[in-house]
Formats: sequence, structure tokens, C-alpha cells
Amino acid sequence: MSSLPKGSACLNCRRRKIKCDGKRPNCSPCLASRGYNDCEYENKLKGTTTKVTSLKDRISVLEARIQELQSEEISTTPKATGQDLQRTGSEVYLHAAPSSVQLSASGYEDIPPCLVQMLLHNFMHKSCSLGFFLDKERFKKSLMVNAEGERPTFALLNTSYLWGMHLSSSANPPEQEAILASRALQSSAHALSENHPQKVLQCIQAKVLLANYFYCAGRILEGNYHVTAAASLVLSSGTHRIRTSSPDASGFVATSNVNRLAEPRDAIEEGERINAFWVVLTMDAFWNTVHGVPSNIPYTTPMARVDTPWARMMEEYTRAPFDPGFRSSRTIERFLSGVLDTGIPNSVTSPRANFARAAILFERATFTGIQLLNNPHSQKSQENFSFLDALIQRFVASVLPPCRAFGAPLDCQLCVNSLAHAADIQLHLPFASQNNISRTRIFTAAKAIVNLIDTWGHVLEVEYINPMLAIIWTIACKVFVDESIRMQYFEAHALCERVMAAMQRYRFPLMS
Repeated sequence: MSSLPKGSACLNCRRRKIKCDGKRPNCSPCLASRGYNDCEYENKLKGTTTKVTSLKDRISVLEARIQELQSEEISTTPKATGQDLQRTGSEVYLHAAPSSVQLSASGYEDIPPCLVQMLLHNFMHKSCSLGFFLDKERFKKSLMVNAEGERPTFALLNTSYLWGMHLSSSANPPEQEAILASRALQSSAHALSENHPQKVLQCIQAKVLLANYFYCAGRILEGNYHVTAAASLVLSSGTHRIRTSSPDASGFVATSNVNRLAEPRDAIEEGERINAFWVVLTMDAFWNTVHGVPSNIPYTTPMARVDTPWARMMEEYTRAPFDPGFRSSRTIERFLSGVLDTGIPNSVTSPRANFARAAILFERATFTGIQLLNNPHSQKSQENFSFLDALIQRFVASVLPPCRAFGAPLDCQLCVNSLAHAADIQLHLPFASQNNISRTRIFTAAKAIVNLIDTWGHVLEVEYINPMLAIIWTIACKVFVDESIRMQYFEAHALCERVMAAMQRYRFPLMS
């Protein structure tokens, strides 16, 4: 084989450091290789680019941005030459993953750095909406090459990569997402065996992310599996008793805290644990109720009594920290009895706290309505129904915040408000066919959900919205369908069409 002029070999042979015969369109070594049959030569004509050089341009943009973030300095905006780059504010998103990047099937081997940065950028953009309860800034710093302390566990990294790929362009090869899903499942199954000081909390976070991933995919059973695992971890680690006023009151705590957490190092770490508990309880209460079973966290029983204070936005834990002597008790019981914790800064209006409250009301309303239907002459059932009815109305009228009043993602705030109205529907739904007051209540609540869609739906991003909304909007549609059948009600039909139009905008499997 004669020697080629320097720089004339194909790009594959250069990377493999083997001799190239320079044949075009495919050289002999590439034709003979199963893994390198995409032979490509660097095009040196001015103004033209190959797929590889285009990829290099994208990587250069990302590396420049990463360097800018690490130095925390404002630098000149990099020039993007690929069409797959989009710059929004201070973030850079690469919407299509390079299909030529090879991913390891092992959940304990990291993936190529160029792909890591792209996936994590996509993930962090929507992390709050996905149930991410860890401090974002600390998480970002732990990802840096020269970061102090521990890098995240493989379980958390792999679930983050999985979501980053899922939120990328639909042009990505499905086999890449399937590999990342397999890696995430593999590493999360053995997360507690990793040698990491935060392995329990990060395992809970990985389970939450996996649950939401499967719910979006319409794989409800798998989603419930991971939520159940997360519920078990929050109970066994004692996150339901943070700052409790009576640490020895529950036999469950004394005997079952196999994953007991050490004292938090600071307010942020304590805030992460508080938010972890409430994120898990919110998901667990909602999705179990949808399937007609109570939450895996029996918060109304002494065994798992919740003393942990309500969740807050992460920055509030440092801006308005708890007093060192502050203690909390019977958080959910107090709320269900009509008592709001006004002594805790922003706890009444916190969107994170209201999300949990709305999920609790949704669960309580569903089972209270059924209980009264089954025992219509029970005075206790009637009293529970009347009190919960008043509590839901008060919550809807005075507790829910305006859409843009806080830093929570819009889809989360839409979900909180919609969930509160869905609780109203669930409470009165068993009596709609026999009681005009209940029929009017559920129709009014369903209309309120449509109004929320009309008001906020157009500003939501189509890449992801909380999968709970698929269920809530379906509940509203069922109200309109039943009303149309019962009363030949044209307004109900029109309202149902508006909800269906919104559902068609978000084409993830569960919404479909």
C-alpha cells in the first residue's frame, strides 16, 4: 500500500491510528470493519463542513460554555455553527445527541464527556419540574472535574443522563435512550451499596426521577414500583420526623430506621431532606389514589406520623433559616384540621408545600367521598365530608398563589391549582348523579381546570409537563362527557374539546 500525503487519511483511520488507502467513497479498512463503516474524509474546501467537523463545532461551543460556568465569569457568547444549538438566557441546549457516540451498557462506567455535558444541560433546564429536590448549585459543582467532595452516585448520574436524553430532540436514536434507561435501572437497583455519604438521599432522588420517567411513558406499574421504593426509603431514613418535637413517640422510628441519616451539615442539606420527603409523599399519594389504594406513607396513623415541616423553595432555607430550637409536630394532621403553620416563613404560600397539600386533599377527598357513599347514614362520614368540603374550598380560594408569584416552574404551579380543583371533583363525584349541588360543584371545578389551561397552557414548554396533568385533565373530560350525556349540554361538549386540544399538544404516551 503506497503512502498517502499527510492529512489525506480518512477520519476513522486517523482515530484508529491505522494505515488508510484513501479510496473513496469508502477506504478498504473501513469497508472491512463492522464498527467503522461510516468512512468520512475531512473536507478542506472553504465553507463546507462534514458531520464530524460539525460535531466538533458543537462540542467546542459546549466546552466554552462549561468553562464559562466553572469560572463564573461572563464571557463572549460562543458562535454556534451547528443548527442543533439553541441559546436561551444563560443556558446552552444541544437538542440532538451525536448518533455516532457509543454508550456503555454498564451503569458503572461514565459516558463520553461531550455527551455528558449535553445531557446534563438538558436535564438541569427542567429538573425542578421532574421532582428534583436537591440543591441545584451543589449538584452542578459536584459534577465539575476538580470539584471538592464527592461526585454524585452512579444512580443519580444515570437517571439524570436518561432525562437529558429524553428531553433532547426526537431525532435521537431510540436505542441510545434505551441504553441509558437500562443503565439507570441497573445502578439505581444497587444504589445503597455505593460508597457515598449521600447515597440514601441520592437513591431517593434517582427513584423519583425514574418514577416520573415511567409515568410519562405510560408505564404506570413501573412508575409505582419506584415511588413505592422511594416511600420506603423516606420512612426508613426518618425524613418524616425532621425537627420532631417527640422523637421517641413512634415505635416505627425506633425499630425500622435502617437507613437513618446523620445530622445535616447545614440548612441546605436539611432543606434537601425536607423537600425529599414531601416530593415522595406528593407522588405516592396521588398515583396510589388514581389506582384506588391509599398512600404507602400512612400519615394519619401513629406509626408514620409526619412531624417534618412543610417544604419550601431551596433558597428559602438559607434566606430565612429555621430557628435552632424550632420543633414541629403533626404537620398533616394540623393541616387537615384546618390549622395553617403561619409561624414558619413562607410555609403557607410556598408552591412546594401547596403541591403536597393539594395531593393530600386529592387523596382524602377521593376516599372520603367513597366512604360516605358506602355509609350514607354514618354521622362521622357526614362530618368528615362536610369538613373536608369546606377545607378544599378554603384552600382553593385563599391559599393557592398566583401563577407568577414564585420561582416554581409554571407546569408545577398549574398542576397544584388543577389538583386542588380535582380534589373538589373527587369529593363530590360519587353523588353527582343524585344530587344537584354535587353535580354543579364538579362541573364548576372542571370548568376551573379548563380556565387554568386557557390561561397558562400556551406558555408551557411542550418538551415536558407533569404527567399528573394527564390524569387531572382526563378527570375533567369525564365530567364533561357525563354532563353531555345527562343534559345534552352543548357547553360541556365544547369544554371537553378544549381539554382534548390541550392534551394533543403534549404528545407523551400517558397523555395520548
